[in-house]
Amino acid sequence: MKKHSIFGSALLSTALFLGACGDNEEVTDTTVDKEMTDTTVDKEMTDTVDTVDSGQAQNEFGFQAFDLDIDTAEHNDAIDASFDIDVSETEAEYENKLESKNLTGNEAYAELEPIFKDLALTKDMSKEDVITKVSKAFGAENYTEFELEVEFSDGDNQEFSDKK
Repeated sequence: MKKHSIFGSALLSTALFLGACGDNEEVTDTTVDKEMTDTTVDKEMTDTVDTVDSGQAQNEFGFQAFDLDIDTAEHNDAIDASFDIDVSETEAEYENKLESKNLTGNEAYAELEPIFKDLALTKDMSKEDVITKVSKAFGAENYTEFELEVEFSDGDNQEFSDKK
């Protein structure tokens, strides 16, 4: 009989404990957590381009990922442009120290879109042609170091680099 009363007490205590856990009157300060979460969500949203049809962009540009780093004599990382089309989202970032631009998300995409359309890169282009076209399109023909990684629409990855 004593075993049943101990078991019953344990069961009742567990039920009360679980019931208390569901209470909405927490004493902790969730305002800080909410602000941190909102800031994190806002930052993630600014990097994500929410108005681009990924299939359309791939067909327009011929690639689904573009990562460019150009150094000049005046600036390391003078130009840093990245664009990535994922299954569920498109991300764009563009920093151009030569023109004092630092853009993310839709603003970066709006700046990069006409450049990408004019580039018309294909996987069959020579290294020299790609480097010449890209450095000219971004206004950095006098680069000291050029690094570009492109993932074409068919999944082919190519890297282009040069130092002067």
